[in-house]
Amino acid sequence: MFLERVFVFLMCLWVCQGREFVDKMDRYLIACHTTDFTCFKRQYTALRDNVILGNVKLAIDDFEPYSVQYGQDCVNIEGWTESELIGIGMDSNKKELIMALVLPVYFKQVKNDIHCSKPQQEFTNIDQYAHNGTLMDFTGNATVSVIFPFTLLKKKGEVYLKLEEEEVDALVDIPVYVSEGGVEDADAKELNQASDWAFNIVQHIKAAEDFALPFTSRIRTAFQRIPFRRLMLLYPEEDYSDLQFAFIDPIVL
Repeated sequence: MFLERVFVFLMCLWVCQGREFVDKMDRYLIACHTTDFTCFKRQYTALRDNVILGNVKLAIDDFEPYSVQYGQDCVNIEGWTESELIGIGMDSNKKELIMALVLPVYFKQVKNDIHCSKPQQEFTNIDQYAHNGTLMDFTGNATVSVIFPFTLLKKKGEVYLKLEEEEVDALVDIPVYVSEGGVEDADAKELNQASDWAFNIVQHIKAAEDFALPFTSRIRTAFQRIPFRRLMLLYPEEDYSDLQFAFIDPIVL
């Protein structure tokens, strides 16, 4: 009798935990119709904050910013927490999911960080970008496009979107500052010095592989762990195996 009670208790606990997990997922998973781009943008933001950047329940570790070794110091390159979806498309004939993202890119020099990666090629002109001992920082912008080949996987009565290894294209824009009248004043000169420093860093890394891929691979992980119906709503005439849609934010045209 005692063992039976223990078994019943454990079964109830397992079911309750399962329901609690589903309830928590429902709080931030947004399912969208194929005609609603605004919904897809909200869906991405919710996934970004609650899944892609880390989720213990889905065994996804917290996302760590990319760091590159810069002399005796490191430069953290961040910005994914503010990324936004500006385009999305799905072609079931080609079996491709396409996403376009924009984000600010923050370059922040930090002292003696042991977790930084070595650059693709060693920096040889670090002294040229010294700034009187002050740690450098600069903000640029990035546009990232991702193509995920996919297959549909059926498991335990659910359909999952199994994303394959993605193709990534990342463009990092480092602005140049000129004061009014086209004459560089002291503020513009200081900004451009930081701009040159950030541009130098970009030239020593592979933006797609080093900066973007660690994040986009998390999108792949997130999608294939969530039932497709929790992300995509179908009209009566639609089927998961035959979806065709594409959107791009007008601001980027």
